[in-house]
Amino acid sequence: DCTTDYPSDRYFSTENVRVVDGPAGRYREAEGKPLSRFGYRFQIERVGKPHLALIRFPDDKRRFMCAMDGTTYDLTTGIFTGGAQPLSGEMLEVEQVFWPRWKDCSLVFMTWGEGEPAAAASIEIWELHDLPPVDDSGASLLAGRRQIGIQYEDPCGIGAAEGAMNREEWLDRVIEYSRHTGQKLFAYPMAWYHGPLFPSQREPAGALEIVVTPDRNQYLRWTTQPEDWYSDMLQRFEEEGLEFQGALTLMRLGSLMEAMNIDLDSIKAGMDTFNNMLWNDHVQEGTRDWTTLYNVRNFNAISKLLETRPFVEPYSNVLPSMAYGEKSNPAYHTGPMFNPLHPKVEEAILGFVREIGERYGKYRAFKGISFNMFASSMPWFGSIHSGYDDTTIQLFKEETGIEVPVDAKDPERFSKRYQFLTYVCRPAWVSWRCWKIHGLFTRIRQALSSARSDLRVTVTLWDETVIPNTLGPVSASHQIGARLSNYELYREAGIDLALYDDEPGLEVDLPMGNPRDRGGHGPNPAAGVNTPLAAASMFRDFEFLDAETLAAAHNHSKPGLFIFNCWVEAWGKHIWFKPDPEDPNLPTVSLMDGKPAEGVLRINSEYPKDGFWWDSQLRITPPFPAGPHFLEPYAHAVAELDACRITRGGLFLDKAHTEAIRGFASAYRSLPDVKFDTVGSTTDPVVVRQLRHDGQLFFYIINRDFYPLPVDLKFTNDPVNIQDLATGETLSGSSVWSVDLGPY
Repeated sequence: DCTTDYPSDRYFSTENVRVVDGPAGRYREAEGKPLSRFGYRFQIERVGKPHLALIRFPDDKRRFMCAMDGTTYDLTTGIFTGGAQPLSGEMLEVEQVFWPRWKDCSLVFMTWGEGEPAAAASIEIWELHDLPPVDDSGASLLAGRRQIGIQYEDPCGIGAAEGAMNREEWLDRVIEYSRHTGQKLFAYPMAWYHGPLFPSQREPAGALEIVVTPDRNQYLRWTTQPEDWYSDMLQRFEEEGLEFQGALTLMRLGSLMEAMNIDLDSIKAGMDTFNNMLWNDHVQEGTRDWTTLYNVRNFNAISKLLETRPFVEPYSNVLPSMAYGEKSNPAYHTGPMFNPLHPKVEEAILGFVREIGERYGKYRAFKGISFNMFASSMPWFGSIHSGYDDTTIQLFKEETGIEVPVDAKDPERFSKRYQFLTYVCRPAWVSWRCWKIHGLFTRIRQALSSARSDLRVTVTLWDETVIPNTLGPVSASHQIGARLSNYELYREAGIDLALYDDEPGLEVDLPMGNPRDRGGHGPNPAAGVNTPLAAASMFRDFEFLDAETLAAAHNHSKPGLFIFNCWVEAWGKHIWFKPDPEDPNLPTVSLMDGKPAEGVLRINSEYPKDGFWWDSQLRITPPFPAGPHFLEPYAHAVAELDACRITRGGLFLDKAHTEAIRGFASAYRSLPDVKFDTVGSTTDPVVVRQLRHDGQLFFYIINRDFYPLPVDLKFTNDPVNIQDLATGETLSGSSVWSVDLGPY
């Protein structure tokens, strides 16, 4: 009971936490000030068994609450109320599944945004017998079904999430939860910011993990010689009936980093470069984003520094130079280092993709790869500001016949080309680049499918990273109607959705990451109620109202949607330091997938003392809309796009919305994975679609809004044997068939 006072061995809080009687009832509330918090300490009996934390909280005012154990991701979830989501004025519940890694547990509630106080009325902790797999008895009558699944952006937290300390524990729990919720597609990084996470024969590899031990110490471990654990996972997935898609956030490949020419003077003098030349006569010497540090070769350099100092703050430019000499120049914004049209870059990409297909195509659970299209991702230009090098301009002239009237030896030729191409013949320039990038992705798919013909390539578009990284912090200039549509913005970067509408094996996923509207980026990432109106709903507005982009995606034969569980970070004073040579955890944490790690460091984030019982802390949280609003993006995907696949995720498993996902997935996965025809002239708030196949009529109904709705369907003839594909149940029907649809 959060309204009851407890002794300091069971409860702590910062200042001005109080019990209040609010519109939703009686509850404990933190101050509406960022990082104000309170928490509880409790004991469990069996470590490693699945548990459930049932949290009751008030939905009676605008809130942004981070719930966590204070040290790991095991119990972490975030909740926001109000804003775009109407308040219910009632107590709501969130049920967080977790696997405790220690018996002495904690649960902390922290305010994130200004004026958005954390609050809780009660907590219940239950030990679960198991997480049984979802019943698949209501399978579709067609062979192919729509896909719903989990997608990771970040692979670093496997030893700090799901109660796991190693890959085996993590994988067991991922499989258990995936089968329990019916999320049968699992997309996980095979290449991250600096190249492959598996032992590639073509490219330098590297892998890193955070791991938290039972005594709550945090460690970072890494290697440049990762084990090929993907093969074991794919074998398990075949046995468990799951499917895998390798995600590539392909910003760098070591072979290109080693050979790149970023000597600007030599380039201006005529030397070749496969780095991007920019609109302002600079060369893209680095991605100029947060990813530069995460090459494990940089960690080796930091470990060397720690031989002469007690700790480092890794995000404070502690290294004099980065791996391969990558630089971060304030003269330009985030963008791809390498020109996707240069033959050497294309050769590196295609060779790497072909290697993935040859290595993993033999596993039936392996379904293909996806490319996360960040602003700095390699297989496109990222923005209209890149791509003015000699090679690209010569190719443009040869293929279009358009002469660019700039002296080929002029040291300022790159900016002059930009001025001419974007002012005089912008449509031709943008369209040509889009055709070239589409051709590149076609060859990527051919390279992958040379190992197995059914392997697919998915182009996963992003807005949450692309918009602020190319256009700057969100402001009035970013609003819908003020800037280009996302469709046109992606075209300027090299991807025209219209070119991908019916390409077998080459698919596009639209992004949704609108919880970023509630904070985490910009000059004040925790502004809360003080967020300027111009920055309060930009992502959401484009995701729901950008008609040009939505229509282009809907026209695809197999449209998809990726829902990004973006997160907020409060690092405090984040430090890395050498572990004690006698540290009893070292024998355990020094192994990565059964092989010795190349390096191990202790890490921690330090904050002002507030009564929390342990020094080792972490405050990173993905926020979710409260109550039924969690399902809004799923409903939007089906109603707006007729999406054939939906994935969701980010940093770790979201385990706080189990029943919502199970319910939606049971219906969604029963649908044939082909587009349906829309019935009637209106699609708001309810969409009805049908598909005629083999003498049968398939149909679905979806409510895209937050309130329940009664719906009457009229049939031309009395239907017989109406079957609910989600349950297998046979329903009675008549010429008018009535159904009550819940929210979303």
